[in-house]
Amino acid sequence: MGNQGAFSFRYGIREKLALGFSCSYAVAYEADFAGEGGAGAGFTFKKKEDANKFTHLWLDAFATYNFRPLERFNPYIFGGLGISFWNVKEKDGTTAEFLYKNETPFDLKDQELTFLGGGGFEYRLKERWAINFGTRFHYLTHALTGFTNDENIVGAGPGELDLPKATLEVYLGLNYYFGKPKDQDRDGVSDRLDYCSDTPIGAKVDENGCPLDSDDDGIYDGLDKCPDTPPGVKVDINGCLIE
Repeated sequence: MGNQGAFSFRYGIREKLALGFSCSYAVAYEADFAGEGGAGAGFTFKKKEDANKFTHLWLDAFATYNFRPLERFNPYIFGGLGISFWNVKEKDGTTAEFLYKNETPFDLKDQELTFLGGGGFEYRLKERWAINFGTRFHYLTHALTGFTNDENIVGAGPGELDLPKATLEVYLGLNYYFGKPKDQDRDGVSDRLDYCSDTPIGAKVDENGCPLDSDDDGIYDGLDKCPDTPPGVKVDINGCLIE
C-alpha cells in the first residue's frame, strides 16, 4: 500500500509535437494480510507495524505526439528515456539489506536506466485547463545498476533478488497551459476551443467561436451595418435593406 504523485512539463516545438520532462515519486509499505486470508494474493489498506518503507523516484525525458492538438478532445502518445531510483528503509530509517544466496549483504537501494512509453487523452475544460488521463509503461533495463558482485544478483532463482522488469501505471491529472493561446481567426476564442475556426475578422461570436446573426439576414453581427433588418427582406453585403 502507498501513495504516488507526479508532475510534468511539456513544450511544443511543432503543432503536434512536444518535448517534456516528468518527475514521479512513490512511497509504499509492506502490507499486513493478517486476518485477510493469510499471505498471497489479496487486497488491504493496512501496513505492518514494523513495515519497511519503500520509496521510488522516476525522472523521465520524453516526446509527445498529439493527434488533435487544436481540438477539445486530444488523444496522444509518448515515448522516451528515464532513470529510476529506489530504496527500502527499516523502521529506524536505516537502509534494509538483502543477503545474496544467504552470504553477501547488499543494501536495498539502486538506480537503473528505463525506457518509457504510453498514451492517453486530454479533454479541455477551459482556456487553460484540461483533464489528463492515460497509462505509462516503464521498462527497467538494468543498465547503471549497482547490484553487481562478479555476477548478476538479480533473478528469480533461489537466493537471488527478484525485481520487476517493468512497471505499468494508470494516471488521472489536471493540465494547466502557459503562454498565449493560438487564435487563427482572431475572434477571441482560442483555436483549441473554437468550433468555427474560420470566422471572418470583425464578426461577433458566441462562447464556441461561432458567428452571431441576431437579425438572421445572413450578415454576421459586427459586420452588419443594419443589425435590425426585418425578417425575410433582401439585404446587401452590408446587411442593409435593398430598396
